[in-house]
Amino acid sequence: MRDNKGFTLIELLITISILSMILFIPMLKANMVLNYKERQELKEFKNDLCYARNNAIVESTRYSVMLRPDTNSYIIFKHRASALKEIVKNKEFTNGIKIKTTNIKGHEIIFNYSGAPLISGTIYLEDKKRNPIEITITPATGKVNVYLK
Repeated sequence: MRDNKGFTLIELLITISILSMILFIPMLKANMVLNYKERQELKEFKNDLCYARNNAIVESTRYSVMLRPDTNSYIIFKHRASALKEIVKNKEFTNGIKIKTTNIKGHEIIFNYSGAPLISGTIYLEDKKRNPIEITITPATGKVNVYLK
């Protein structure tokens, strides 16, 4: 009687496949976390645009959102009666979203007392994978729409 202490080919293949699956799980989780942070950042930007529009209506004052593509950030301003602007929020995109350009004059969206933008248009963004994202501000209503392409 022989005493074979080796492994069969099937045992080796099963062990290798199980190990590869275990090592693949952290890679998936890391990618999911990055996508989640990107989505949260985009959602926060949309909510900030809606915040400026809604506060313009509620407070009967002008609010504006100034886009700064050079620093990849935006600033929300509250306009005072004395022609001064008060900074409400200053936010920089740090999780993959990048401001490419906009067709809005001066890169500033100003919402009047009724929540309508003085100049409507589209903001062009991209994510880490260079997928384009468009955010449109509709005339008259100021509705904010996000289009992922």
